[in-house]
Amino acid sequence: MERTASEIPSPQASFDPDTPPARTVEYSQDYLAEIVGHESRAGERLQAGPILKLMYETAVAVAFRHCGHRPVMLRLDRIDLTRVICHMDLVRIEGRMVEVGRSSMVIEVRCFAKKPTEREYSPRHVGFFTMVAIDEEGQLARRLAPLSDDTPQGRESKALAAHRRAEIAERRQALEWIDREEGLRVEDVIEPLQAVRYDSLRADETVVRIKGQVISQGPQQDGRVRAGDLLVWLDRVANYTARQFAGNDHLVTLSVNDVVFKKALHATDRIELISRVAYVRTHTLEIAIDIIVHTLEGEQYPLDPVEFFLINYSPSGEKVKITTGLALSDEDQESLRRYLKARTRFAFWKAHPESHLTQRPE
Repeated sequence: MERTASEIPSPQASFDPDTPPARTVEYSQDYLAEIVGHESRAGERLQAGPILKLMYETAVAVAFRHCGHRPVMLRLDRIDLTRVICHMDLVRIEGRMVEVGRSSMVIEVRCFAKKPTEREYSPRHVGFFTMVAIDEEGQLARRLAPLSDDTPQGRESKALAAHRRAEIAERRQALEWIDREEGLRVEDVIEPLQAVRYDSLRADETVVRIKGQVISQGPQQDGRVRAGDLLVWLDRVANYTARQFAGNDHLVTLSVNDVVFKKALHATDRIELISRVAYVRTHTLEIAIDIIVHTLEGEQYPLDPVEFFLINYSPSGEKVKITTGLALSDEDQESLRRYLKARTRFAFWKAHPESHLTQRPE
């Protein structure tokens, strides 16, 4: 899209930290497009990790065009991935700025896909990435160019940002009471209608532990790890945990809960992932992953956990029932709390069809 002269700031204004010029949504919007997956698996459903990474890279491109500094991901809002993208589909990711604060930016990213036999793109996923800008010294850049709402897209983005904030607050309110509850009981937490199970495992029997470095195409200039590479790794571990539990090689991520990275990760860090089954339905289950960062200095600290919701299916694409159940007990309060949060998230999702693009998985 061509930019008018009024939308392009002068070079002097661009590099004046005291008077950052306002920029329009149209100025910084960008897109990436790629034929995804492997040719040998053409037509098979693609895992979520590569799509999440491509959406992240699009958000990075938009943030950099807007502020002129290197962006780092702070947050990914809950994202639904229920629409199918297959190996060798042409994927187009479009990003635009919707909100700019003193040191953070919110980018809306929309994903479209087209099969080789199709003429038009179809909408797939929508996500919101919150980025912060890092200056040349590796410090937080706190004076960002404000976002103008003087254009049609600017006014639309302003309304979209307000809707996003309200939805985040509503999701948070739906869950916050659970952490205050004490003495949870299995009969109060577990869903009354359960599918037939031929086996059951405790949450600690489903644990998969991984520890290592983030698999990356290369760290940033200051040694920071790209969040897109971490998302790919997390999705791979969640899929392995789910496949081990369900006894099936065909599971795929349907949604990722809110992801928050409050601290920077570096290439020298060793990251420990503790993945476990938190919630099981008829065809779907949620995997919770705790993240612990180990530095070279011997320090360690946790990041916020990340939850993946996956579906069990057959090679032909049909849903397959999960015959293994989750054994809960009153003594394991942490597992009860994880289960109740996952159940509440699912109920919230079903009650808010406007918050996602696609049909429900069950």
